[in-house]
Amino acid sequence: MIDYQALRALQLVIELQSFELASKALGISQPAVSQRIQSFESYVGSKLLVRMAPYTATKSGEEYLNLLRKVMSLEAEIIHNKQIRPIIKLAINRDSLDLYFLEALGNKDLASKITLQIIADDQDNTLNYLKSGQVDMCISSSEKSLPSHNSIFLGSMKYSLVCSKGFYKEFFKDGVNKTTLANAPLVVFDKYDKVQHKYLKDNFGIDSFTRINNLPSVSSFKKAVTSGFGYGLLPYMDIEKELKSQKLIQMNPSMDFNIPLYLHHWEYLQDHVKMLIKTILKASKHLEK
Repeated sequence: MIDYQALRALQLVIELQSFELASKALGISQPAVSQRIQSFESYVGSKLLVRMAPYTATKSGEEYLNLLRKVMSLEAEIIHNKQIRPIIKLAINRDSLDLYFLEALGNKDLASKITLQIIADDQDNTLNYLKSGQVDMCISSSEKSLPSHNSIFLGSMKYSLVCSKGFYKEFFKDGVNKTTLANAPLVVFDKYDKVQHKYLKDNFGIDSFTRINNLPSVSSFKKAVTSGFGYGLLPYMDIEKELKSQKLIQMNPSMDFNIPLYLHHWEYLQDHVKMLIKTILKASKHLEK
């Protein structure tokens, strides 16, 4: 049987970063807080809490805390306790977060009903957070849903290979081909960003590059390419103005790259989750359908 009192103790220790404050919040002694957590750890046969500052949950602990959040959310809905704000953890790709998801965050009615915690990562990795129980929902490039979960197609994010006019004149006098692309400075988000490499290998057969610049910031990435620091794939919805003003030029307009995005969520939909999904769907209208 799941000991939800022990899980609540675990949750408070992590949130408050203190056994003492957790004990005051629960109205029990500090040793009792520790005992509750230890007893449940013995019951499930694994450690749930990393007992060093800052206090964090282990992978197993995150899975149980995810269960606790769902139970608390269901209880809040059943008893209509408006004082409880369910916590929803969402893993989302960085381009979606910066380019259209902010519209969802502007929903005042939604903001009054939930507490939203966001993890930003690559769209190929966000589903792993849901799989491990670290989040309740995610936006991923993978269509296949997990057991007891559903996926909704949001649309595709269209990417174009672009660079500045000056950069093009300097590095692509002989045209855009395997040799010139491999020798020109390429901009990638970080060492885990495989989108640029996949696109260039699939379309031009390039396996290695002379110069690669890492810029782990969505806004800085765009500024770097616009200023002539390198070339790279950028979301079309974010560069339409620059293309019209010719600050950027499409290097390979016939081969734009589309990444499908899916919203994954637990199959049981509480009212506040339905509201969040509806808001995300509305915000994703900018994506290619």
